Amino acid sequence: MVMGHYATALIPYAYKSNRNLAPFWFFLLATQALDFIMLFLVMIGVESVEPGNFFAASFKHMVVDMTYSHDILPVVGWSILFTAITFAVFKSPRLALIVFALTVLHELMDLFVGFEHYWFGAPTSADSTVFGLGLYNSAPLMGILMELVICAGLLVWYFRKRAVDGAPVSQRSKLILSWVLVGFTAFLLTIANQSLIDLFSS
Repeated sequence: MVMGHYATALIPYAYKSNRNLAPFWFFLLATQALDFIMLFLVMIGVESVEPGNFFAASFKHMVVDMTYSHDILPVVGWSILFTAITFAVFKSPRLALIVFALTVLHELMDLFVGFEHYWFGAPTSADSTVFGLGLYNSAPLMGILMELVICAGLLVWYFRKRAVDGAPVSQRSKLILSWVLVGFTAFLLTIANQSLIDLFSS
């Protein structure tokens, strides 16, 4: 999942009591921490994403190795670590639990819409356990459409929640959030089955 992770930051931020704990960027960081770790590990050659050229990539044909950032066992460790760091820095059990929940939610959403995950490392036989639906490879259009619905649904809920609580979101912020979350996810539909290079050369 891509933009759907960012959209989950709206869930805790919709509540005033949570907005008093940390700025919005902190919740965004918490939602994407696993992906930031993955990008770093790809940069140093520990994990990989093929093809490495964005313009040559399509979800259907993309091959990813996210062993240390996204497999089940490492995510358990990352979740505990992020929670402990948050509590140590902010001294807030509530904020620490939110970070834990957002990290776990990141993994669950990837299992629902994303690439296949494993316990720890790619399976060595057909009997090895595979986690997740793997829609990004097996049915990328369906996966991205599901992500689009998730982003739009969370936005509608967030806008209504803020309005009911007497802290409505400005029209400018609504437009920005909608363009970024829904607009970019809709753009990803163009590279579900073919790369941008293939799209424009056909």
